[in-house]
Amino acid sequence: MGIGGATNSMLFRAVGAVIALLVIRLLYRGYVQRSRVKALKAQGIPILPHSWLLGHLKVLGDWRAENPPDANFYSFHTWLIKNCKRYFPDLDFPPPVVYLDIWPVEIPLALVYDPVSASQFAQAPSLPKSHLSTEYLLPLTDGLDIVSNEGAEWKTWRSRFNPGFSQRNLLAMLPALIEEVSIFASKLEDLAGAKGQFGPVFRLDDKTINLTFDIICRAALGMRLHEQQRTDSSSSPLKSALLDQIRIMSSGANAARALPLGRMPWDLAAARRNNKTIRDSVMPQIQNKLVQKESNDSQVKTIVDLAIKYIDKDDPNASREKPTEEFVDRLLANLKAFLFAGHDTTAATMCFMAKLLHDHPECMAKVRAEHDAVFGPDPSKAADVLTESPHLLYSLPYTLGVIKETLRLHPLAATVRKVPPGFALTAPGWSNRFPMDGWGAWLSAPGVARNPNYWVRPEEFIPERWTAPEGDPLHPVNNNAWAPFSIGPRNCIGMELAMVELRIVSVLTARRFDIEEAWDKWDAQKSSKATPNAKIDGQRLYSCGDGIVHPKDGMPVHVRLREHAPVAV
Repeated sequence: MGIGGATNSMLFRAVGAVIALLVIRLLYRGYVQRSRVKALKAQGIPILPHSWLLGHLKVLGDWRAENPPDANFYSFHTWLIKNCKRYFPDLDFPPPVVYLDIWPVEIPLALVYDPVSASQFAQAPSLPKSHLSTEYLLPLTDGLDIVSNEGAEWKTWRSRFNPGFSQRNLLAMLPALIEEVSIFASKLEDLAGAKGQFGPVFRLDDKTINLTFDIICRAALGMRLHEQQRTDSSSSPLKSALLDQIRIMSSGANAARALPLGRMPWDLAAARRNNKTIRDSVMPQIQNKLVQKESNDSQVKTIVDLAIKYIDKDDPNASREKPTEEFVDRLLANLKAFLFAGHDTTAATMCFMAKLLHDHPECMAKVRAEHDAVFGPDPSKAADVLTESPHLLYSLPYTLGVIKETLRLHPLAATVRKVPPGFALTAPGWSNRFPMDGWGAWLSAPGVARNPNYWVRPEEFIPERWTAPEGDPLHPVNNNAWAPFSIGPRNCIGMELAMVELRIVSVLTARRFDIEEAWDKWDAQKSSKATPNAKIDGQRLYSCGDGIVHPKDGMPVHVRLREHAPVAV
């Protein structure tokens, strides 16, 4: 054999050895994981039907077969509740911890359906985020944002941004927020039919995304992008780059897909281009604020304004004129995270709230009556009244109940935490401890929100539960059972901004418009890709997409003006 032949033979043997080691490692990890499940079952813990070969992939396959192909994996939580007897014959509701062994598709997950158990890893203590959360944001923020950070870094930057999202600062911003929502209302009016008739079909999610994007850019940076005034094909470079970045972030984010291919090399190249576009769009605004002299007067402070106050805290040699590169990079990373989180989920919540109010006209009637009582009978004056008396926004208990009930039934995100060795959960009424070694602890926001141990008639839309006094059966008995923004110190920093936006949208639209799903019109459009047979629980509107939840097909609707709403001349 020649030298070349010997070299090739050695190379083949080396490659074969590496492959063999990888296969052995894969088989060993699989054996360890499957053994964990068998050990849990031996302890008397209820376990989904499990296979040594497939783990719980068969259960995941059942969910996939019984739901539309674009259903969001988040809907698995509620599907399991509805199919509880099928998999847990002795239980009426899933156990406090549902172990989901879907290795090697994704890390094994432990879905936590009890709020007391959830508080043991999300509140006290607050365990670090799982790589499932941090890797999702990696293409956007390079791991420099407060969602991805831990320890002192997280505490430092969270404290810097907290004032920007405070109720006090948001009230100061209220005129600007009202202005943006007023534009949204005018766009709905343009789409209404003549003489009280319904107008053409459109996707409500498109309109709410433009609204929330305009709001978060204004609140964070003081930028006015006017996305609501643009045509569908003329988004700003900033929004276009961010939406494409979200697409890349969501690649491979749905564990229920057949193959977890993840992000492709061309996606990574596109992510770099998108980040450059975002940086080029945002940095001039940041630089303008850096050169402005700090003012102590009562003018509205954007989130960036308040963060810049700390520019010299990390390095005494730094200044507004010469910030450190690390400070700017972390500021920019967090701004990108805010732009992403600050528009996506709130926009979808607006859609689901419109759906629930249309389906429950008695609740809509109460909302409208409350607005009449607080703002006067003329809806066209509501924006002016609210601008002059911002505190009235917090005088709407029933409207707040509608918002919280919408978020209870349609939470759109949740947290997954990494647990230390030996960590276990307990639950009221259960003698078992639930070991968490080797599992990602996933707070099931839809699960805790439907747990009958904490909610009366949990599947029903009942805004009155939020106005019921303590002691009333409807009154929520555990604050952690409402977790649309997660719980504990790592809850969503933008919660108050989202709640303010939802209140203002309700105030400026509920009395002026009837918003109704329009699937027949949507199906009739030649460009429509709607699939009439795609339903969840008999509804065409359901949570779809990879990663962040969106309403199916953007929620096709049509709008009409109510009798007493002003009609543009």
